[in-house]
Amino acid sequence: MLLRLSVQNFHSFKEEVEFNTFPSSKSHNHESHKVACGFATALRLSAIYGANGAGKSALIESIQFLKTLVKDGNLNGLRRDGLKFQFDVAYQAQPTAIAVEFYKDGVVYYYHIEFESAKILFEELLLSKKTTDIWIFKRIDNKIEINEAEVGKKVTPEFIDALSRLVRPEMSLLSFLGKSYPEEFAKITSAYHWFVKELQILLPNAFAKYIPHLLDTKPDFQHMASQLLPKMNTGITRLEVKKETIQEDSVKPDSELSQAILKAKAFPGMPFPIRSVLGEVANVVFENDVAVKKTLIPIHKCSTGKEMELPLVLESDGTKRLIEYMPLLYSTTYENSVYIVDEIERSMHPVMIKQLMKDLSASDKAKGQLIFTTHESGLLDQDIFRPDEIWFAQKDVEQATQLYSLSDFNIHRTANIENGYLNGRYGGIPFMSNLEALHW
Repeated sequence: MLLRLSVQNFHSFKEEVEFNTFPSSKSHNHESHKVACGFATALRLSAIYGANGAGKSALIESIQFLKTLVKDGNLNGLRRDGLKFQFDVAYQAQPTAIAVEFYKDGVVYYYHIEFESAKILFEELLLSKKTTDIWIFKRIDNKIEINEAEVGKKVTPEFIDALSRLVRPEMSLLSFLGKSYPEEFAKITSAYHWFVKELQILLPNAFAKYIPHLLDTKPDFQHMASQLLPKMNTGITRLEVKKETIQEDSVKPDSELSQAILKAKAFPGMPFPIRSVLGEVANVVFENDVAVKKTLIPIHKCSTGKEMELPLVLESDGTKRLIEYMPLLYSTTYENSVYIVDEIERSMHPVMIKQLMKDLSASDKAKGQLIFTTHESGLLDQDIFRPDEIWFAQKDVEQATQLYSLSDFNIHRTANIENGYLNGRYGGIPFMSNLEALHW
């Protein structure tokens, strides 16, 4: 579970701004949305509203940046030009800071990093406690400290000296220790795995990467898909997976398929996505000592009752988007995953996205967490969300993004918050100039 995210000097964020999933004492509906996270409590749903350019996507990009840094291990592969706040020249000489507090395996962690260009200036991993936090490791420039009492291992000066030389300025210490010493530093590895495995981020250009393998190997996922698609009136009766053994000697060297086969051989049983120019979505998996291609095939039923295959590329954008969301819907229901989605309503009919959110809100099975940005005002419904699950992004006079929750306002439980939002009562909407005054 993500508990809070703070960002400073990143895109439209100037001073430190915090988003959190803590419940407000003012909100009392949807008690099932509250999840115990050790000493803290988190909410499993959050919707973030705001005008175009208000900073919603920048918030998603900040945690995507942090996830990629931890996953890849260094800053070198990340775009850093134009990353800082652009409307105050003083901030060009200051570092960017991103911090996230999260819950995993019965422990609340706090990870904080500050960097300048291709150099990490400060990095720390803490155990968050109700009163006083306990540090696991600290790093200032190339000076590294590890708390022996918390890692349960003797940490010699020789080991710290070696770390200081091995972990270069652009590298993440969390990533290095999580990858290199998974058993020696269990708590650090657990925090590393949260970023790599449990935190999932969907941007508007995402596609259904692993669905063929999930359909082939998870009966529960297949059952959910078979119920969801007809319910949403997509025209798809079901999804099938076409499996075929790949004849490796016929595969063009250095092609995407060739690269996927090499990766699949290195990690048997793990799916690797490929996407053809025709829009085909498939996985390559090394199973039973052979490379297997698993392709997603939508099945439709004609008026005569005959079933026919339709290439995924011929489905509507909204249908493809719904298919892309199926792992999200499955994981937030049955697993402890955290999904963060930018523009969740993209290409989808308002009735469809509202029904999906209603189902997630009402589910008594849900284990995971969903946080998303949106412009869809129809989701502003207290039958779906608590006031403390609705957030707004708005820029101040300095063009810096500020975040605040609907629970900051006095909201009656019967209030029509959609009308209030569209009427500008809570902010987070575009300011429309008088077009006549602009000579339009």
